[in-house]
Amino acid sequence: MRIETQVFTLRDWLLLFGAFLVSGGTYFVLGLVVWVLRPGAPLVHALLAVGMAWGIFLITAMDLYGPATFFRLHVLCEALVPPAVLHLALLFPQPHRFARWRLAGYAPALVIGALYERFLYQPAAYSTILYTNMTYLGVAGIFFGARLLWEYWQGVSPLARQRVRMVMLGTLCGFSIPSTIVLASVVTGGGVSMNAGTFTQVLFSLSLAYAVMKHDLFELDAMVKRGAYYLVLSGAVAAAYIGAVVLLDVGLKGNAVTASPAFPVLFTLVVLLVFNPLRTRLQAFVDRVFFRTAYDGARELAAVGRQLVSTLQQERIVALVRSAVDHAIPNTATRLFVRAPDGRLAEAGGGRGVPPALGRALDGGRIITLYDPAELYPDAATHEAVRAALTTLGAEVALPLRLRGELVGILTAGAKRTGLFYTAGDAEFLRALAQQAAIALENARTYEALALLNARLEDRVHERTAQLEDANRELAQAYGELKSAETRLVHSEKMASLGRLVAGVAHEINNPVSFISNSVAPLTRRLQQAAASAPPHTRGALRDAEELAGIMARGAARTAAIVKDLRSFSRLGEATRKAVDLHEGLEVTLRLLEPRWRERIAVHRDYGALPPVECDPGQLNQVFMNLLANACDAIAGTGNIWVMTRAEGDTVSVAIRDDGAGIPPAVLGRIFDPFFTTKDVGRGTGLGLAVSHAVVAAHGGRIDVESAPGAGSTFRVRLPVGAAGTRLAQASSG
Repeated sequence: MRIETQVFTLRDWLLLFGAFLVSGGTYFVLGLVVWVLRPGAPLVHALLAVGMAWGIFLITAMDLYGPATFFRLHVLCEALVPPAVLHLALLFPQPHRFARWRLAGYAPALVIGALYERFLYQPAAYSTILYTNMTYLGVAGIFFGARLLWEYWQGVSPLARQRVRMVMLGTLCGFSIPSTIVLASVVTGGGVSMNAGTFTQVLFSLSLAYAVMKHDLFELDAMVKRGAYYLVLSGAVAAAYIGAVVLLDVGLKGNAVTASPAFPVLFTLVVLLVFNPLRTRLQAFVDRVFFRTAYDGARELAAVGRQLVSTLQQERIVALVRSAVDHAIPNTATRLFVRAPDGRLAEAGGGRGVPPALGRALDGGRIITLYDPAELYPDAATHEAVRAALTTLGAEVALPLRLRGELVGILTAGAKRTGLFYTAGDAEFLRALAQQAAIALENARTYEALALLNARLEDRVHERTAQLEDANRELAQAYGELKSAETRLVHSEKMASLGRLVAGVAHEINNPVSFISNSVAPLTRRLQQAAASAPPHTRGALRDAEELAGIMARGAARTAAIVKDLRSFSRLGEATRKAVDLHEGLEVTLRLLEPRWRERIAVHRDYGALPPVECDPGQLNQVFMNLLANACDAIAGTGNIWVMTRAEGDTVSVAIRDDGAGIPPAVLGRIFDPFFTTKDVGRGTGLGLAVSHAVVAAHGGRIDVESAPGAGSTFRVRLPVGAAGTRLAQASSG
């Protein structure tokens, strides 16, 4: 007799036991791997407990179809699954306020495990224990699910919310696909094996492990977003396939079309044709519905990029970046910090600076958020310092502006006005905008540096031009000084010649004058004696002779006085500089000029008490001679000259004023120029005032002039007393 049997193939074994092996092995391996990577984290310990208990439970479940060698280990792990789930629920996505009691849940599990071992082969007792354990597992599962929903809808931590999203996505992917396969199997009358769908349950464990390991909010969000894209896309494709199968089967009253091998091929071609537009629309749908993204990042970047490349002004760049962020992602505070000339990072426009801790953290290049966990920082102190810096700036996210590996700025944004946290799409938009801003700011800085360099070059040209002009002026001044020195030299030679002439004349005149003076007195006595004894007719002649002798005596005395004044005026035989009485020089000069003023000009003297002045007497007498002679010449008819002297601290002043014609304002500034004169041709050389000005300047003094047409002129000579004069004044007062 022949009995028909079915061969148990590898495919049959995989469909029957593969789900247990793959799922159990995945949980077991993931628990160990995560624990090896982060052995000290409490959340990792919880995931390890779930992986060990649930993984071994699923792997040993295959033994139930065999000799049940590992049945006791199987039920022990079954008892440990509920407290492991409760352990994970108290720590995930973030620690619960009762997390410190997380190990307490293992106590009833140990009791249940012991009861399992004791009543394993007593069906009634085993069923009661199993029901109790399943109730415990149900409570733990409900608490875990409720905890996830609460943290997602009511929690304040963006990291916790992103972890929940990741697990929810893994749950949808892990269990929606099997549901779709079951539906397809029902529709096709068992054409698709339902056991194949159980393999996707590992996606839940993978999502849970990924959520536990990852701390970067934007990496989690990007993974969630990609998973959501593929889930919705695959769901849409599966729904389209099932819809097509159902429609064709119902519409054509048979499954000849769907059963044909050509149907999957045609359906695949249709999917390929509509994949790209379908993917774009589905991505926009997911962004809008699940992530509430209301802007097109690429379009916003293109718009602001066109404006950034067209400006080279830092203020304009900052305004454009702020406007772009506020328009795309409305938030409470958008700030842009740029590198200041002193090297520090400060808010554009002269605002606050960046706390050093934030600058150091951003130098690594990653985006920093207010809710980053401490695991992302080298130590707790750095974590707290960065959080404090972000809180001070009112920012939730901060991005570095880097160019050629150097931090050139920082972009920060406050809390989103939608109340949600920033997504991976937001981060990509901000990162791309920060890169564009860094390039634009560098271009602006380069342009500013070139403009500054150009300005410096222009300033240098102006400076060199000014130096050339100064050199020309110095040459002109040197030439003028040379001419003035030549004039003074000529004048000095004239004065020296005059001095020698005066000395010779004085010597030649003094001798005969002395003879006359010495002879007049004896002659007068002889004439008086002769007149006393002479007869009357000769007595009158003798007295006339006596009168002539008196006239001769007076003339000789007058001649001697003139010679003395000439010698005093030229100061022959004296030292170049000495302390002198200026009044003496003024009086000598007035006596020498007396023939020019005696008949028509009244000279008024107003002398103050002057200390002796250290000077060259001959040169100063020449100054007084020039000023007094000019005053006499300025008075056409009769008039007055006032000579006033005053002591003013360490200086003395000599003022010579006349009531003559005055000096026109147009030429007042040129009167001290060499060879300039207002006198008629032949009456002046134009050197008197120029020489006088040079002499007074050589003595450390100055000459001031005040004049008005018709009101006369006043020349005021101011001279320092000098060290010698000061000592003489102190000696005389003491």
